[in-house]
Amino acid sequence: MAPEQSVKSYVAVLIALVVLTFATVAFSFLPLPGAWHVAAGMLVGAVKASLVVLFFMHAIHSPRITWCVIVVAIFFIVILFSLTLADVSTRSLLPYMPGH
Repeated sequence: MAPEQSVKSYVAVLIALVVLTFATVAFSFLPLPGAWHVAAGMLVGAVKASLVVLFFMHAIHSPRITWCVIVVAIFFIVILFSLTLADVSTRSLLPYMPGH
């Protein structure tokens, strides 16, 4: 049987999530060049999602099959983000063609 999480760990994760939420808001007000706002927001969001999955969804004490499902899901999310980024970043490479 998996060991139970203590109340202290839940409170610590909650405080970390609140601090990271404030960090997200703080990053939005910083004068960052280009798409660094999106990169910072995605990084903080990934850390917050990891904390939620690990502690509140109890994945930290899950069996190997659960970790396999998590890894496969992350792999497909990375593929979808990569394909979307490739589409958006190459749209201006083609000259204007009538009907497109």
